[in-house]
Amino acid sequence: MRNFEQFPTIEAFQKLPRQVIVKGGKTSVADDGTSELSGIVINNLTQPIRNVRVNLILFDDREMPLRNITVMPHPSRLDQGTIASFTVKVDHNHQSINNYYLYATWEYEDR
Repeated sequence: MRNFEQFPTIEAFQKLPRQVIVKGGKTSVADDGTSELSGIVINNLTQPIRNVRVNLILFDDREMPLRNITVMPHPSRLDQGTIASFTVKVDHNHQSINNYYLYATWEYEDR
């Protein structure tokens, strides 16, 4: 078992840009040909946001867009500095998701 001192240093939120950051991570392909991409969304704005959506644009070998898929992360409401996770499923893709662009859309939380 690793102790706390052995974990790598995590970059401080102060060093990240003041924006909503989307980062793709693990990709996998199921036996039925469905591809999945999991990732995170970080709200590094100075106020809460809601109705967050993650948009995935898949490209072919010639960099032409093939599909645009939108999912809601969990949770879809984020306070400043909080993180949500998401999973995008692409039916009948039969290959890992490698050539893509991710971006987020959201609404500011009115309090």
